[in-house]
Amino acid sequence: MQLRSAVLVTLLCTAFLPGCDKVKQCNKLIDTINAHTPKMTAATEKFGEITTNPKVVEEYEGVVQGAIDEVKGLDLSDEKVSGFATRYEELLTEAKAIGTDMRAAATDPTQLQTVVTKADEIRKTEETLVKEVNTYCSGS
Repeated sequence: MQLRSAVLVTLLCTAFLPGCDKVKQCNKLIDTINAHTPKMTAATEKFGEITTNPKVVEEYEGVVQGAIDEVKGLDLSDEKVSGFATRYEELLTEAKAIGTDMRAAATDPTQLQTVVTKADEIRKTEETLVKEVNTYCSGS
């Protein structure tokens, strides 16, 4: 009975409410972003350890690459949601490039401020993008 109801709801949603697909795709993207945010935050908070723990760079890059891979794997047909995903992937690629700066900071701690500044800029851009996604997805 539950499967039949689920199929019926899906058919009705698809046939009569074209916005349902948009909502599903929005949820996929938002869930993906939300799943990686705590990991990205934790990895970023370790930047100060770079001089004593060089593995911080590899951990950070791994976390970012995991997010990139997951965003790339999303199947999004809504043009706007797909555009948001592409922008987020580009932002993550910029974030991953911080690894190069982190390696420089490992040997020259004066470079750490450059890393922190770039990370802050990326975080602010991410906040703006998330607001745009939320606005579009909520229909506002």
